[in-house]
Amino acid sequence: MKSIPLTQAKARLSELVERLILKKEHIVITKHGNPVAALLPYEEWERQQAGAAGGLAAAKGPRKDLDEEIDRMVEEIYEARAKSKARKVRL
Repeated sequence: MKSIPLTQAKARLSELVERLILKKEHIVITKHGNPVAALLPYEEWERQQAGAAGGLAAAKGPRKDLDEEIDRMVEEIYEARAKSKARKVRL
């Protein structure tokens, strides 16, 4: 992974983008010697974003099952009330 100061990165941005495209390099941009940003090929960034989204979608997945289970239970309650001979209650 190549590291380059911000001032040089600004002056050589076109060259750095070409290196991303052709060599699939990762480039770390530094400011005062500290890493502050990274350049990576777009396809790789896209994969990382999809992975992050997949993690959130996976966390949401079981919730869909829970929603369906709650809907089923509510339906059963209303059916039981409709069949009940107890006094009528308005909702």
